[in-house]
Amino acid sequence: MRFIYSKTFIRVFVGFLLVAGFVIFDNLGYLGVIKGAFFKVHGNVSNVFVHGTTRVKDFVETIVIVKNLARENAELNQKIDELSFENARLKVAQQENITLRQALKLDNDNTYNVIAAEVKLLDTTGFARTIVINKGEVSGLRLGQAVVVAPGILVGKITRTYRDTSEVTLITDPSLIINGEVVDSGARGLVRGEHGLGMIFDLITQNEVIKSGDLISTSGLGNDFPQGLLVGEIVGIQSSSSELFQKAFVSPAAELRALRFVLVIQ
Repeated sequence: MRFIYSKTFIRVFVGFLLVAGFVIFDNLGYLGVIKGAFFKVHGNVSNVFVHGTTRVKDFVETIVIVKNLARENAELNQKIDELSFENARLKVAQQENITLRQALKLDNDNTYNVIAAEVKLLDTTGFARTIVINKGEVSGLRLGQAVVVAPGILVGKITRTYRDTSEVTLITDPSLIINGEVVDSGARGLVRGEHGLGMIFDLITQNEVIKSGDLISTSGLGNDFPQGLLVGEIVGIQSSSSELFQKAFVSPAAELRALRFVLVIQ
């Protein structure tokens, strides 16, 4: 009797009743409804879980793809920049080659003895009135020598020399006075710089006929520059009958802000 009231007996008896109940309910068909509900809930939960997992997977893959695309885009931009730089460098080298060939052609076409030099210091704003070239006393350069670009266009004069470099004062500097003449009419006067802004063709007698578009070249008077070097073009005239002389405004023939190679006339 003690066994019947023991905890072990009670546990076994309750388990037996549960099993018997499940068997009876299953035979009566009641468990089918419970099974269906369980599998339905389980299926829905599984679908939600699988769908959520798939979305997370797709999101992670999208992040990886975007990251890879950003990296590839950065690499392509870098390659484009490198190619653009190389293209610009080649264009500069090509232009330098053309300029140097033109300069050498000037050396062959004229009786002048010239030394080709490269501009090492240049103010691209155009306000500075001097440049520095990479040839100096070692190369035989000396003060007062004319500096030109092809084909025989005057840009300045050597005003200071060093061992391996020289300083060139440009024709737009007021300190540089040039004996000039009009190519067509032969009218003569003095050309001087206007603080880097251009030049003035001055002391032209009133009986001389000058006009806009006339070209000015060196006359060779005073032995300051060889004769026949192109200086610039008249772009304006100032004349009055009450004055003894007329003057003209001159634009330099050379592009002084873009000098790369020059020739020094010996």
